[in-house]
Amino acid sequence: MIISRLSDSEPVLNLKDLFQEEISEKEIEVKLNQLPERAKRANMKLLEEIQIVLKRCTHLNDNQRLMYCESQRYFMKQYLREMNKQR
Repeated sequence: MIISRLSDSEPVLNLKDLFQEEISEKEIEVKLNQLPERAKRANMKLLEEIQIVLKRCTHLNDNQRLMYCESQRYFMKQYLREMNKQR
């Protein structure tokens, strides 16, 4: 027997969305305005995680460190682009 709760994250079992009221245009606009903020936070979080890996993981060889540094550089560029879009 399958028991589903409304709080389950499984999309097939989660019926809560079927009964949700329509979202107004104002709510959609607010959510769209929040997207750049979320992207900035996500990029900053990734930057912090990459920095932690570079500091703590002494077993990485030079090529692996270089790959992490290149990833860090990429996410820093993304973060700075988002910051410049706000201006």
